[in-house]
Amino acid sequence: MKRGQISLDFLFAVTLITITMLNLVYIADSERAHSETFDTIAKLKAFSVDVRDSVVKVYAAGDGFAVRKELPIKLDSGDKVTVSLITPDSIVVNASLGGRGYTVVQRSPVPIYENSSVTLTDTKRDFGIVATYNETEGRLDVVLSP
Repeated sequence: MKRGQISLDFLFAVTLITITMLNLVYIADSERAHSETFDTIAKLKAFSVDVRDSVVKVYAAGDGFAVRKELPIKLDSGDKVTVSLITPDSIVVNASLGGRGYTVVQRSPVPIYENSSVTLTDTKRDFGIVATYNETEGRLDVVLSP
């Protein structure tokens, strides 16, 4: 084997190792991004379940009962989360976080008679869930309040 052949084989081996390392870095970065997205979705899902349970508790407690909720996710400037109660039985959490949009929908086991929503930002992170008796309709309305 000639001296030039060894150098060419060595150069080829270094190139293959470099390509392999770049692929590993790409895969690791991709998996990190996927895990961050999964983490955000899991937090939003847990928050929507908490809101649903709070709506049920407020409805069960009756007229005048209210609960304050705070968003458990840290928001950056420009991020927002909108929580909506939609007739007849939907609780929708729409989030715009880091330029990406997420939507989580929960079915409410109690009736929702009035549409209401609140938008949460980095400066406004809490909202209320309030039950009021609607005398004209003869029913209990659960609404969101800022």
